[in-house]
Amino acid sequence: MGHRSFWGFLSDVITVSRVTLQRVGRRLRSRLSAKIMAEIEEIRRPEDELDDDDDIDDEDVEDESLFERLVGLTEMFPDSMRSGVSGVTSLSVSGTKWLYQFTRRSLWVVSTSFMILVLPVIFETEKAQMEQQQLQQQRQILLGPNAAVSGGMQGGLGGMPLPPGMQPQPR
Repeated sequence: MGHRSFWGFLSDVITVSRVTLQRVGRRLRSRLSAKIMAEIEEIRRPEDELDDDDDIDDEDVEDESLFERLVGLTEMFPDSMRSGVSGVTSLSVSGTKWLYQFTRRSLWVVSTSFMILVLPVIFETEKAQMEQQQLQQQRQILLGPNAAVSGGMQGGLGGMPLPPGMQPQPR
């Protein structure tokens, strides 16, 4: 029987605790809702009802330059952080300058090398093609339209051999 009375006692404690928590929860909810509603009403009040003591006079505030504001902000951070940021910034600037100089020099080397080494080859190739075209035009003028098509082959139309009596004589 002692066993059942312990469990009965425990269930009574749990029931009482549950009821107490529910009552406390209702009280807290009503208090919180009252505070929240008061804050909402305060926010909804028109500006005329607000106290004038809360406003800051514009005449009391001195105009600060951007530099003065930045100097004031630097005082918020410790010296070690400021020196670290300064070091990283100077390193970034010097790295950017080095990269710019390297890019300029590399571009100069590549472009001048291209002009000296590759452009003469391109010009000579173009010159050879022009000479070949001129030879084809001369053949076409002298031997007719089929001579330019056949290239340097000896033959008639479409590369067919000429009859034995019409073979050109070597010079």
